[in-house]
Amino acid sequence: MKIIEKDLKRGYVKLLPETEEDLWILYNIITPGDLINAKTTRDVKFRESGSSRRVPMSLTIRVERLEFQPFTDRLRIRGVVVEGPEEFGVKGKHHTVNITPGKPLTICKDQWPSFILSELEKAGLRRERLIIVVLDYDEACIALLSEQGIKILGEYNSGLPGKNEPEKFTSLLNDYLTKISNETVGFIEKHGVKIVVIASPGDLARKIADNVKSRSKGLDIIVDSVSIGGCNGVNEVLKRDSVKRALREISIIHARDCLEEFKKYLVKNPLLIAYGLDEVEYAVRSNAVEKLVIATDYLRTYDESMRKRVYNLLNEASRRRAEIIIVPRGNDVYIELMGFGGIIAILRYPLSRPTDFSGDSV
Repeated sequence: MKIIEKDLKRGYVKLLPETEEDLWILYNIITPGDLINAKTTRDVKFRESGSSRRVPMSLTIRVERLEFQPFTDRLRIRGVVVEGPEEFGVKGKHHTVNITPGKPLTICKDQWPSFILSELEKAGLRRERLIIVVLDYDEACIALLSEQGIKILGEYNSGLPGKNEPEKFTSLLNDYLTKISNETVGFIEKHGVKIVVIASPGDLARKIADNVKSRSKGLDIIVDSVSIGGCNGVNEVLKRDSVKRALREISIIHARDCLEEFKKYLVKNPLLIAYGLDEVEYAVRSNAVEKLVIATDYLRTYDESMRKRVYNLLNEASRRRAEIIIVPRGNDVYIELMGFGGIIAILRYPLSRPTDFSGDSV
């Protein structure tokens, strides 16, 4: 994400999203009530001819809602036009602006919370996406890991016979490994990744790695072992220290580590954690929060009072130098996080707190 222009006194920032991950970040920082200016097209009917056609124009809309599906290249922003060409009579009408990578937009807010500015600064640092390949003699899975979470790109059955048919087994095994290698190389080229993690029981991962490396130059390939192949093995791979070190810049990995640390303290020293909106708010006000993990639902809620409360919380946490990690939907970290109210915190020091919290959540 490039910051083209920024004038916080006038309340606007002009941005150029460059990747799908940038669209995901925009989805989290644009809220109802914001003003968005971008180039778009609109169906205009001409009275003289009675015909209509789509006309390019620059519009400013007041945001009402946003739509974004992870791993797509389009963010849809719907709202009411507040500024546009007078000759087309569009002011006051609803319009949807489609934002894609490479399309600039200007966001205007009454206030820019510090945590949002921090997210924009982090977005300016290009973050890696990577391919994960996990296989055994029964099945294989290829997945894409990015800031948006984990997307399964392909699942494959080996179709291998029993080892009592050695010639057939060897032939089909070679076919299976060739297919997984070809698929992996194809996904590497399609998604432009520079890091590939390949894992398996035994030496299958090494065979795939050697094949892929000979065909794709400039790759950083990490080979590791797992107890099981297929998509069930992906989560096992993500917990390996060797992989964590390579992926430390990806927030979903960091969120997983924080969740594991949180659960450890939950058993051994619960005064070093907080969970649920009320507890975390109290911990932030006490300047006790070191890391804060929050589900994206809190930022996307249409409950204006709840959204304002959450933004104030995150702004205060950022001001007090807490690390903030936003977790997208569609992964096991999100599911487990929602079991703790969608928000958790790891504290700098043990903190006792009142017991009369209401337990509000999204």
